[in-house]
Amino acid sequence: MKLSTFFILLTTAWVVQAQFIGNASINTPEAAASVGTGPYPASFLSSPTLLNHTIYQPKHIPHGMKLPVLVWSNGGCISSGVIMYPFLVQLASQGIIVIVNGAPGNVTATYDSFGPGPRTTYHMLIEAMDWATANAGKGNWTHMDTRRIGVAGQSCGGIEAYSAGADPRATVIGIFNSGGNLTGKATILPSSIMKPIFYFLGGPTDIAYKYGEADYKNLPTNTPAWKGNLPIGHAGTYNEVNGGKIGVAASYWVDWVLRGNSSAKSWFTSNTSSTAAGWDVTSKNLQKIHLSPI
Repeated sequence: MKLSTFFILLTTAWVVQAQFIGNASINTPEAAASVGTGPYPASFLSSPTLLNHTIYQPKHIPHGMKLPVLVWSNGGCISSGVIMYPFLVQLASQGIIVIVNGAPGNVTATYDSFGPGPRTTYHMLIEAMDWATANAGKGNWTHMDTRRIGVAGQSCGGIEAYSAGADPRATVIGIFNSGGNLTGKATILPSSIMKPIFYFLGGPTDIAYKYGEADYKNLPTNTPAWKGNLPIGHAGTYNEVNGGKIGVAASYWVDWVLRGNSSAKSWFTSNTSSTAAGWDVTSKNLQKIHLSPI
């Protein structure tokens, strides 16, 4: 498969899924009621100072608590703040702020409704970081802490995360069901990435599988990296209640790399829990990641 063809598959994967599911809701009523399994039940909101984005955070933030930031781009580069709602609210419930490409909308909209919609660019992830750094510690955002900013995305959104991950404010990169940024749609190559990067792939039936695998192999020798494959395919479990198994794995991820929770670190370094959950994992240089709690 040519890389240009692969990029087309990434950008149309959601459309293909929409055609198959038709007028079904993107989330079941149970999934749409998700508030996350973390210690801080979460929801979403918007800000008039950050157009075309959606912000997820805990509903009730303890006084004095600081929340690091994750900026996220959706599968298909779909410009919707709620198309991956159960997964995103799960991450926010760990005690982080998630800023998503796309304005908020109906959590139970149909797949078809997103087919003709606009697509995002990696510049929207940069805009999210710009907004976060400008507002952290001020006004209604005294709890926002930009000392750590993660950049991540799924499928086409993962390619955007590669580009935005080059920003010096990004402290860690997450690539979900994606890879192959030699498509020319990313501004950095795996061979130049020095900051920690984590790959969450869907096994051999994932259309991004061999590209994510190749990217991991092409990372510099000294780059801290982790790669996990859950044999579930490209669409993942993002729209299951609280994001399903991928929501669980990503919760440990943000809890460690953003909040600095050392107990979450073992999910990636010991492999006992991850393999028990069905992940096939490998890693390198994770001992180089030293984080204090936020």
